[in-house]
Amino acid sequence: MKKGIFNLLLIAGISLAISNCSSTEPKQEPQADTSTSSNTSNTVSSRDLNLVALDEINTALKDYRYPDGVRKRGFSYKQADIQKEDFNTWAKDNVAYIKEALNKLPAEYLLQIIGHADASGPEEAEGAKKGNGYYSQIRADAVKDALVKQGIPAERITTKASGSTAPISGFSETDGINRRVTFQVVTK
Repeated sequence: MKKGIFNLLLIAGISLAISNCSSTEPKQEPQADTSTSSNTSNTVSSRDLNLVALDEINTALKDYRYPDGVRKRGFSYKQADIQKEDFNTWAKDNVAYIKEALNKLPAEYLLQIIGHADASGPEEAEGAKKGNGYYSQIRADAVKDALVKQGIPAERITTKASGSTAPISGFSETDGINRRVTFQVVTK
């Protein structure tokens, strides 16, 4: 599927380049200094390629989550428990793509790990209850630490707490499968 998307994007890019080059207006001699416009043109092209790559990467990352919901349904209640064996199995299937994706993009692009919770408790801290935001954050931080151990540079990872605002469709908001982290690539 990734190869098909890449081929489609490549064909679209070539078509766009051909249509831009096939102007019916007569060519004019360049003005005194064309280096600025050439650099601007290269910057725009580079930025466009980065956006295409970013869209492709984030589309693929929509399917990535930890725990994966199959081998392990979700994090334990009020925990950020990562079992080494389970995470290593997950990492074998997923970390190579995450590294490859980050290497395709400039350093200003970061992997964002988004922590999630079920809707069992309050969203924000209430008295002795720490709240879903807190548990979401510690889950995202724990997965960040585990990914750093897998060789992803810490400076290319950011974390975010989502609380119980994004439950998985088709499951109860209080189902433990909602206690997870998801991934996307964002700019600094």
